[in-house]
Amino acid sequence: MAAPADALAHAAELERRDTEIANELAVVRDLEERVAAIRGRAGIVGEALERVPLEREDLARRRVEADEAVTAARVDVERTESRVASLESGRRRRDDELDRARKEAATSRDTLADALAVRGRIDERASALVEDERALVAEGEALAKAAELVAEGVRDVGRVTESAGRAPGTSLAELDDWGSRVRSALFVVRGTLEAERERVVVEANVLGTSVLGEELGATSVAIVRRRLEAAAR
Repeated sequence: MAAPADALAHAAELERRDTEIANELAVVRDLEERVAAIRGRAGIVGEALERVPLEREDLARRRVEADEAVTAARVDVERTESRVASLESGRRRRDDELDRARKEAATSRDTLADALAVRGRIDERASALVEDERALVAEGEALAKAAELVAEGVRDVGRVTESAGRAPGTSLAELDDWGSRVRSALFVVRGTLEAERERVVVEANVLGTSVLGEELGATSVAIVRRRLEAAAR
């Protein structure tokens, strides 16, 4: 059976190792979260950028249709207003016929206003789409810079594979590939660290059991050390 002083020193060393591993795990988990966030956002930005040309084509088609509708509405306004003017200047005008003509003219003006409003909304969306595209491109560039900072942290881990430590690139596709590669590497590192920490806890429990003569079943090294310190008093 180990002497109390030796057991306490051993427990302190195990706790130091446990803390060291815990700190490494915290770094790895933080990197995993940051990589996942960058990769996830890069995917969303990439999909949004892929939709831009399709929406631009759709807006162009709708703009042509809107222009045709505006042109047709203007022709109808000219026709109906000309009809009203003709009836108003006629010598034998009929009030009921003039009323109908005025209603038709009013309807044609409303139709023109609606057509102009539709075209205006299309133009507004086209302008907004340009701004959306600029914002998406800028976000993609920001994600690439953020990924480079994360990549530096990944290289500092020391346990990752060489491929995981490579530069992430600048395109959204490269960021996706980098994110997948780094995520897999960090997953392996985290698993290794968690296994190491579990072994340290098991070793601490064995130490405590050998000194105290009872099964501890402690979930952390710190608990074992406190039990040993209490027994040494």
